[in-house]
Parts: sequence; C-alpha cells; structure tokens
Amino acid sequence: MNKIIIFYGSNREFNKIIPRDSRNLTDVVMELDSDNKNMIVHIPELQKENNDTKTEKEKLKVANFVINSDEYSGVREHVIINFANFIAKMDIQNMYIQNPPIQISEQLHRIYDDKNIIQEIKQPYNGITKTIIQQFYNGYDDKIIGQEMAKMKVLQALYPLMDNKQKKPMVILFYGDSGIGKTETAHYLAELLDGKLMRKQFSMYQNNQFGTYLFGGSYGEGSFAKDLLDRDSNVILLDEFDKANPVFHSAFYQLFDEGVYEDQNYKVNLDHAIIICTSNYKTESEIKEQLGTPIFNRFDAVIHFEDLSDEAKEKIARNFIQETIEKYKEDTIEMDENILLRLQKSAIEYSNAREIKHLIQNTFSLYAIRKLCLNDKINESEL
Repeated sequence: MNKIIIFYGSNREFNKIIPRDSRNLTDVVMELDSDNKNMIVHIPELQKENNDTKTEKEKLKVANFVINSDEYSGVREHVIINFANFIAKMDIQNMYIQNPPIQISEQLHRIYDDKNIIQEIKQPYNGITKTIIQQFYNGYDDKIIGQEMAKMKVLQALYPLMDNKQKKPMVILFYGDSGIGKTETAHYLAELLDGKLMRKQFSMYQNNQFGTYLFGGSYGEGSFAKDLLDRDSNVILLDEFDKANPVFHSAFYQLFDEGVYEDQNYKVNLDHAIIICTSNYKTESEIKEQLGTPIFNRFDAVIHFEDLSDEAKEKIARNFIQETIEKYKEDTIEMDENILLRLQKSAIEYSNAREIKHLIQNTFSLYAIRKLCLNDKINESEL
C-alpha cells in the first residue's frame, strides 16, 4: 500500500480527488465473492503423479481502490467489521475512502499509522465573511418578503461566526406560522455559501424509526451522523424540530454544545456550522413549555418570524404573478390587467406565501385550460 486517503465530506468534493482509473468497493466485493464460489477439487494422486504442488492463490491487484460513502449500506456487515482481513485479500496500491464508519477508520489507523501513509482530508466548507453578511443584508428582502426584523436578528446571530472567530456551531431556532419565510431563509443562506442546504424534516419520522436514525442501527440503515458527514454545505436545517419526541432531545446536547455528533457507527465534527431549527410555535413561553428548558437553553438565538402584513402579501402576489407570466410566455397567456390586479388584491385573504402561490398558479392554470379547450376567458367574479 502506497497511500490511504480518508476523506470527510460530500460526494461532490470527493469525486474531485479520486482518479478516473479506479475500482469501487461494490465491484471488488462482487469479484471476490464470485472467486470464492469457484471450488477447486485437488486429487492427491494426480498431484503426486504430475509433481503438482498446492500454490497460494494470487491476490487481486487493485491500483486505485475507491470506497464511496453510499457503498457501506450495500455490502454485508462482515466486510466492515473485518475490514482489515478483507483488504488483505487484495494487493492495493492506493486507497481513497469517503466518510468511513468508526470500525473501518480504527482498523486502518491500527495497521498503517506507523507506516505514515494515511492522509486525512476534511472538506473545507465556506463560512460567514464580511461579504456574506453584506450580501445577506442587501438581498434578503428580495427573497423573503415581510421579515425585516427577522433579517436583522439572523445577521446578529451570524456575526460571531464571521471569519471563523467561533468554532462551535451557531444554533438558531426560527419560530412562527408556516409559509412565511423560515425555511426560505435557511435556503438563501446556504445559497450564499455556495452549497446545497442539508434539510431534515423531523415530522417524517416515527418514534422507533427516529431512534434508529439518531442513534444508529445497521450499516444498511440511514443515520443522522452519516447524513451530516455527507452534507454539501455547513448550513443544516432541522425542519419542524418541535415534532421530535422530547425523549430524543438529549441526542442533540453535545451537537449543540460542542459541534460533535456520534452514534454507534459514525462520528462527525461540525466546526463553524450553522444549525437552524424551525417550529410553528407562536411565543417563546410556548417553546419553553413544549420543548423544555434543557434544549431551549442550548439555542444561541431564538428568532420570531412575524405574520405577513397585507402589504407583504400583495408584494408576494405581485412578484409571483410576474414569475408566472414569464413562465407561460410561450403559451401566449395574457390576462386582462384588471384580472391581475384583482388577483393581487385577493392575496390578503390568505395567511402565507405558500397559499398565495397556490392561488396564482391555480388561477393561471384555469385560464390556460379554458383558453386551450373552450376558447374562453376567466371572469373577475370567479376570483
């Protein structure tokens, strides 16, 4: 073995460092399993007559052995548990391994540490800078409408992370009604940092399933720690955090306090990360009562997103109307200005941006269907 590269980070960045002429774990396991199924019967008398001697089986030669993070779930657990024995069956020149389980990394270090061939690489995630702060301030109101106070609170929370002054993650709770900009704010921040937001929606997990996801199960099952290792950016959204059973809150204590998360299979460090939790609670007192003091006190900032004003609703409607007109330009959908104005005014009857967008989309769709099938137009009275 000439070198072992242990890489911690996303597929996007891992693919940049691996050579083109390589073989992956799945491919090699299949070949070795196939070889093991080919039985050779030795007849002593014939060996003696032919002066045949039993020779040791030649090892599989692999110039560049690559293991992607998603391959651990596709092999039998004994390959991971006995990884040292597994690679001993091969003659490997270089190994590139992404986000290995603790079992694998410990075996590699135990065997090869004294040979000085192991190099660990951690993906460098973009962090908060003065430029990012300014871009967020200048562009936020065009992306998220009606949340000027929340914008300033978010900037205030992000400032300690500027230029990596703070190593510990910044843990922020967004609260308020749904569809008013909480998730969109997290997306916008990840966009500015040139990465894809890591989003986990806690309402999708049942209690038993959630326990396995948080604390780790078999290597074939998904886990929160592995998802954190695979993340594309350092902005992490724990959506609908309030839907998680309070019995699981202790799983987040070390993550929120120190930026370290470990289950039975993986360990991850989240230096300089931004962890955003969302909830639909209305007040801070309600949050404390429902989530409990131990987890509440671990939020570095608790930020309220206000209900949308009528002015904000109309602006959201106006912007989406223009987007929809542009999208359907080739279909020559041209609504009367009075219809469009009435549609914009109708937005104040709805509570959030999601509902307003549905109203506009459905109206344009109805207009297009009538024109296409009936050569008819929509009336103001139908809005």
